[in-house]
Amino acid sequence: MPETDNKFGVLLFDAGWKELGEALKPYEQSGPIGKYLYCRNFEVNGPFAELTFSPGQVEDRIKEEMTIWIPTGFIKFVTTASMANEKAIGFL
Repeated sequence: MPETDNKFGVLLFDAGWKELGEALKPYEQSGPIGKYLYCRNFEVNGPFAELTFSPGQVEDRIKEEMTIWIPTGFIKFVTTASMANEKAIGFL
């Protein structure tokens, strides 16, 4: 999936949160649907998914853009929307 101007919402299975919880703390969001990841870019590369976050997306808990890789087996659901419609993905 090429990089776009879209935003991505990612839900993980409980096992993913249990296994990666502390490592994901800087990127974790919470809302009516529970915990989720809200990122600028999402791409599957074999057994891993690449997620890129900007500081503004995580309330400046990171100081610069960061990219992480998580096993795709931990991913339950992914959705995307344009920046203009980012609230439409239902995560915010």
